[in-house]
Amino acid sequence: MTSILPLLLYLAAGALLLRSVRAHSGDRPPLALALAYLGVIVHGSILFRAIDAPSGIAFAITDSASLVGFVIAITTSAVALQGGLAILPALFWALAGLLAVGTGLMAGFQETHGEQWQISLHIAFAALAAGWLSMSAVIVACLYYQNARLRSRAPLGALALLPPVETLEKTLFRALGAGYVVLTLVLVTGSFFVHDLVAQHLVHKVALALIAWGVFGVLLVGRIRWGWRGRKALRFTTAGFVILALAYFGSKFVLENVLGRHWG
Repeated sequence: MTSILPLLLYLAAGALLLRSVRAHSGDRPPLALALAYLGVIVHGSILFRAIDAPSGIAFAITDSASLVGFVIAITTSAVALQGGLAILPALFWALAGLLAVGTGLMAGFQETHGEQWQISLHIAFAALAAGWLSMSAVIVACLYYQNARLRSRAPLGALALLPPVETLEKTLFRALGAGYVVLTLVLVTGSFFVHDLVAQHLVHKVALALIAWGVFGVLLVGRIRWGWRGRKALRFTTAGFVILALAYFGSKFVLENVLGRHWG
């Protein structure tokens, strides 16, 4: 199954990076980056063949997940060039590979017809927002693990392979800030296609997306105004990500795979 190939390439890149981190080498292994970029090329090729439809594009829920993974892989491969993130890129690559596995496995509903570049732009923004906010969720999981290990005073173990807490928090808020800006663009561009929330089956999707947007907004304001960090930041990020995942993947699954309908 060709959709497994990106996963294997991303995992191989991550394994090489892990070996370098364990050896306490400050270098970014060139072969790891080469494998990651090859994974991106293969992933993109498989994905765009899967969503190509007559006079437009068609997405199944698995293809939507793959598109999010594609964003994660591209972003990670670019960020990994900077170094200083220890094994964090390996975790991102692994997630991207897992999301790629379902590419083309299900039949999708056609999202665009003809030259509807506005909807294509909206989809691109949605993938960027979901990808960057998914990366935030991975960082939050790492921070939860770090905090638990440090409080228990247990041997460091895998904790030694992660970046320092300060670096993780800084990276978290960068990803959140970028994701929030693009999520705002998603909501703005999406409003152009909404004529009747009930008739277009968008009530739950829009309501949950707005709630997630509000949660992330409160967190970012709290960070800027009052310096929020630690547990408060972790809880807000987790809540916002779960709500956003329900908004898109949850509502899409119920609408298309349970009810057999599509928005619009």
